[in-house]
Amino acid sequence: MAAGAEKEPTRGKIICMNSAKPGPRTSRFPDLAVRSLAGDDLVLPRDLMAPRALVICAFRQRHQQLVDDWITWAVTEAGAAPSPLGLDPASSTVVLEVPVLSRRFRPARGFIDGGMASSIRLPVVLARTLTAYTDVSGFCQAAGIATTATVTAFVVTPGGAVLAQVTGPADPSRCAVVAAALASGPPA
Repeated sequence: MAAGAEKEPTRGKIICMNSAKPGPRTSRFPDLAVRSLAGDDLVLPRDLMAPRALVICAFRQRHQQLVDDWITWAVTEAGAAPSPLGLDPASSTVVLEVPVLSRRFRPARGFIDGGMASSIRLPVVLARTLTAYTDVSGFCQAAGIATTATVTAFVVTPGGAVLAQVTGPADPSRCAVVAAALASGPPA
């Protein structure tokens, strides 16, 4: 189990930033240094490529199916761009997957990222996959993530505003919260 992991069921939580629903929440996405599998170093949220991004944070390799389900929904149902690669400047949303790994694995980043990249090989996927080697528990606390037992998806602006945050699979209720945030304008 990675640092910061809790032994908690994967029951998802739905958090809409404009609601009074209880649960962990944050109004700003914390700064996070990432590197795309295409080799680009970025800092989220500052370097987001569109006015709104669906940022899907995953903590385990077994979360990949959940990430893929979110991406499929975002691209086919919500109209998000599938990758920053070749992004139309008029695009209002893009989807990104962020594997969050413990900083203790940073010395092996080349091996880990290289292994992921060699198995993926698709440039659009390499560009949207942003690995973070960080203090997992510190990031989770700053981001309002209650568990690493499942994925957490954020709708974020380049200024760091979190328009929505949901934890768990891409089910209809979570997708509705994310869709509303993706369709909205940035907060004033």
